[in-house]
Amino acid sequence: MAAVAQERGQARRQGAARWLQSVWVQDTAVAVMAVIPELLYFGTLIDPEADTRQRIGMLLLALAEALALVMRRRRPLAVFAVVWAIAFTSDLLSWANALDYTPCFGLYIALYTVASQYRLRVAATVLVAALVPMGMAIAETIGDYEGPQTVPVLVSNIAFYVPATLVVWGFARWSLATRTAAARHREEVAEARLRVTQERVRIARELHDIVANAVAVIVMRAETARATALEDPARADAFAHIEALGRQTMAELRHMLRLLRSSEAAVEEGYTHGLGDLERLLADVRKAGVRISLEVRGTPVRIDDSVGQTAYRLIQEAATNITKHAGPGTRAVVRITWDQALLIEVVDDGAGRPPDGESEVGRGLSTGHGLLGLRERVALYGGLLSAEPYGPGFRVAAALPVSTASGAAPVPR
Repeated sequence: MAAVAQERGQARRQGAARWLQSVWVQDTAVAVMAVIPELLYFGTLIDPEADTRQRIGMLLLALAEALALVMRRRRPLAVFAVVWAIAFTSDLLSWANALDYTPCFGLYIALYTVASQYRLRVAATVLVAALVPMGMAIAETIGDYEGPQTVPVLVSNIAFYVPATLVVWGFARWSLATRTAAARHREEVAEARLRVTQERVRIARELHDIVANAVAVIVMRAETARATALEDPARADAFAHIEALGRQTMAELRHMLRLLRSSEAAVEEGYTHGLGDLERLLADVRKAGVRISLEVRGTPVRIDDSVGQTAYRLIQEAATNITKHAGPGTRAVVRITWDQALLIEVVDDGAGRPPDGESEVGRGLSTGHGLLGLRERVALYGGLLSAEPYGPGFRVAAALPVSTASGAAPVPR
């Protein structure tokens, strides 16, 4: 029973919220809040000297104004015309001493509605039109005073009606400008996102056409060569290694293509690499003939996955460059130092045997963007990177900020 009562109470609250958010309810409330002060302050509805005919006339004009204001968002210009006619008629009758009612709040609301929705020419026109009944109200008011009181009354009325009218109109134009700027910003953001998506799709298409097909051919050729090299176990093992690396590369390439074609660049679990994957990476490098070792100094801590992946990619790029350019027989070391920053150093002695035709092979296997991409990755996290010759070999070093993360991948020890 308690649950049922709670559900009913929640349903009533939701119904009340929807009712309060209704445009009809809001506009009706605005109309009522406009005409009541007009009747009490700018009219003689509660004046004992007012006769019944005047009271009925004021009530009818106020009712017509309220009914028109309820429709102000649907027919702004028509509502302004009706409210303007009511104000003009009321001021004219008051000037003729047939009535004592000079409403203005409803006209302000109608003026704001039009000026906040239409172009400057229309907004300026309704501003000039609104000043007409305001001027009649001023003239009607000072007609009741004579002598030295006339000038102060005139100045006080002008000081009320003219600034109030201009402020209402100015706020309306400012509101329109703000909405226009917001809409333009949303359009620009949407266009920018569309251009980014199109560019990502184009890059994904070119990656597929240029890289994926080539890697697929390499994998198939390695698989065929392995099958025909059973009499030489060493060659078969090498071809199996090439095939495995090719398939792994294809899997990561497919994942990258999905990310490029997706509107969300979220990284799926299972495709991120961190410092915990270094042993497998270095084992692949050793199979290529590079004698590479790992040294870890300091106390490892858990770090953000993004920083760990950047560190992994840095070591991967440095080790790949050693394999391509220095070749088998090279001695290399990867040093990881845990301090106030994560310090990474990859050094080789340059004493290996470069692959046959190393200059052509190196140029063919290198995209020319490896170190540039690493600099961008490291700079993204506020780190530093250096890559330069080191005696006969080469040295790549980086410093990355350490920020602990409870869900980060494990680190090597």
